[in-house]
Amino acid sequence: MSEIFVFDSTTYEPDVAFAHYCDLYARGADVERTDKPFFACVRSWRLDRSILFAREYGGIRHIRRERVAEDGFDHFVLSHVIGGELTARIGGKTMLIKPGESLLIDTTEAAETGADRVTMITLSLARDSVRAAVGDVEGLHGYRVDARESGLLSAMLGALIEQMPHLPMAAHAAITRTLIDLLSVAINPFGSGARAEFHRLEHVRVENVRKLIEANLARQDFSVQDITSATGISRAGLYRLFESSGGVNRFIQLCRLQQLRDRLDNRAFDHLSLAELAPTFGFADESHASRLFKQIFGVAPGAYRAASIRGAQDPSVDVMARRWNNSLTALR
Repeated sequence: MSEIFVFDSTTYEPDVAFAHYCDLYARGADVERTDKPFFACVRSWRLDRSILFAREYGGIRHIRRERVAEDGFDHFVLSHVIGGELTARIGGKTMLIKPGESLLIDTTEAAETGADRVTMITLSLARDSVRAAVGDVEGLHGYRVDARESGLLSAMLGALIEQMPHLPMAAHAAITRTLIDLLSVAINPFGSGARAEFHRLEHVRVENVRKLIEANLARQDFSVQDITSATGISRAGLYRLFESSGGVNRFIQLCRLQQLRDRLDNRAFDHLSLAELAPTFGFADESHASRLFKQIFGVAPGAYRAASIRGAQDPSVDVMARRWNNSLTALR
């Protein structure tokens, strides 16, 4: 299951709706009302190290200033406008993003966005994914992609919103790779250069290792040696590739935990206990899986599954926010 949450302000009284919206976005931004009527409809899905949003809102602005130094966000957000206009204030400069245009924001930098009324698709991407697309990410904060250059990316995003409810989890990695390639075309229409090609190759190597790990998750003895033997990448090369993830063993652990989380989110597996699921992802036992899961996602797996079930039956803002926050861990 890849859907994270659905929020519709029309299901609440106006003031209650705004309060709930603020709670939903509390982890990522401060929200303020403008003098225009507030409304918001948001739907989101988790992909492979990316998060996709279909958004329509008005009468509000999202502000990231002091929290930039506190929340640990380290990813990029691409906002593609479909209808209306998005106003952005970055580095003291005000920008107006019109239909067909896209805006890139680095979450490690201060920014403010808002609208009287806007319909857009937003994509949160891990920093290394953007680096794979363009090479050098310096200067991308506040980068505007015009309608002509973002045409292919726009078409892909629109089709993706329509297809997300029907796409299998196995397709998510390929989708993210395609989005990276189309982002590269949008930002560098005449070629991405050697630096971007280097980072794209690095990204492909990481994804190949990820596939190998996921194919061997049930093996508790799966090791770095197995990866070097299968891929030909040296231990030193693997260390460099996964240094930002805390090393290869840590990356293997994260893959196990993310796959376990997906199972806990999938109602088709509710008949299987954690004790039954844990060994299928290479954990020694239920206790081992539970301890590591809580360490990474901040909640015990049993509580996570219970919240996921409640969210499917009666989605509360608290459950929505928790699932969104957990999804953000994959972008680091």
